[in-house]
Amino acid sequence: MCSICKDTLQDFSINHTEALCPLRNSRYCSYCAQYGHLTKSCPAKPKQIFREPAYLEQLIPYSDLKEYNISSKTPIRYKEVEEPQQLLEIKDDDKVIAAWLSARSIKVPKGHTKRHTLEEYAKLQNKRVVYIH
Repeated sequence: MCSICKDTLQDFSINHTEALCPLRNSRYCSYCAQYGHLTKSCPAKPKQIFREPAYLEQLIPYSDLKEYNISSKTPIRYKEVEEPQQLLEIKDDDKVIAAWLSARSIKVPKGHTKRHTLEEYAKLQNKRVVYIH
């Protein structure tokens, strides 16, 4: 068993190398047309100008383009979607917050509240704190 599939395919009993891993070989990237990783985690994502279709007119059938004499090329605007900020959901109780901080060995400095320390930690982790009642 290789390091790629040991967590996912725990009952897979055939010994193999990472180059011959069935899990790795089942992942296909449509950007670079290679096996081994998924499209969303491709290290060589194409720039916007290389995406197809690039123009609205490419969505219209060729016969209609000829019939209506359409020769323009209107670029399609792509909007890159940013991933939403991760949430850190915690019960709105001082004991719960104190237990959460102590479980992660985070000390509360003098003059700071536990909530303030938690929110500072969340900012460092690029997360947003949501208090649940």
